[in-house]
Amino acid sequence: LEVYGIFLVIGFFCALFRTAWIVSGGVACSRKLYSMMTNHVLHAPMLYFETTPLGRLLNRFTYDAEILDVTLVWSMSMLLIASSWFFTALVVIVVILPWMIIVMIPVSICYWMIQLHYRKSGADLQRLDALS
Repeated sequence: LEVYGIFLVIGFFCALFRTAWIVSGGVACSRKLYSMMTNHVLHAPMLYFETTPLGRLLNRFTYDAEILDVTLVWSMSMLLIASSWFFTALVVIVVILPWMIIVMIPVSICYWMIQLHYRKSGADLQRLDALS
């Protein structure tokens, strides 16, 4: 019973740390993006304001703010959760079956190559989504 209590306390502090990190990171990113966007818009040439409708400009501001406030915070949370599950599983597997590290190295390399391909195509898909 004492072991479960220790796990509970460790889990609580990890969740607390994760939440604090996500909130502080999200606020810092939002501040930086908003100040950069405002700075660029205020220093834009007058031709930009004559050709760009005000509604498009406001949509751009609100869309980027929504992405940062909602999507980025959720993505950071999922990254921490998935990473902790992944590394915990690796440690348990290596402790139980030490020879599995020989199999994990090529699998990790394949996973890394797939991840690099997905990130490139994911960025292109987000760019297309932002245009439509």
